[in-house]
Amino acid sequence: MGGPLLWKTLHILAGVWLAVGVFASAVVFALLKRASDPAGRAFGVRLAARLMTVYTLPGALLSGVLGLFQAMIGGFGFTRGWVHASLLLWLILLAIVLFIQMPRIREAARTGGDIPPLVAILTHVNALFIVVMVFLMTVKPF
Repeated sequence: MGGPLLWKTLHILAGVWLAVGVFASAVVFALLKRASDPAGRAFGVRLAARLMTVYTLPGALLSGVLGLFQAMIGGFGFTRGWVHASLLLWLILLAIVLFIQMPRIREAARTGGDIPPLVAILTHVNALFIVVMVFLMTVKPF
């Protein structure tokens, strides 16, 4: 079934996949703010929907499930504070993506409308969560 190094590597790759989607979405939202022509705005909205569908959501699901698996087989269990903090941040990130960002971005892409400012702001929140989770999993401070 593969050694611990395989599962850790897959967890890291899934985390990178998630980070690519979140950080690229932040760039797309910044460019969307400046876009004035309708064709450019429509392309940006479609690109944001694609990034969420192909990178952010699969990366969030896979990295979280593999992280839970790592916590169980890696001997960390669920008794350490950094595991609890990382799990909480991941659940919040997943809820933001699934219940706030994805529906609004897909709606904007389907109707040709604008993406609400909240969605762009939450992308920066997700980016902060990723940075904090990387810190927690690397340093294991508590």
